[in-house]
Amino acid sequence: MRLVIKTFKKVVIEVTNKEIEEKGFDDIWDKIRNVYDINNYEIFIIETNQEKQITYIELMTDKSSTQ
Repeated sequence: MRLVIKTFKKVVIEVTNKEIEEKGFDDIWDKIRNVYDINNYEIFIIETNQEKQITYIELMTDKSSTQ
């Protein structure tokens, strides 16, 4: 798992499919949520690139918390 992009409004995390198979998505998701709290970030998209065997998880800041 590695951080690809981190801006004020967006976070993109890259996870290899091998990591997901070995650790399970729930374990990886728990680690992400420990850093990027559900009260501040919401899932924008989860996209898998089968050719590269990588899954990208994109989180956006919760727009309601910035108002």
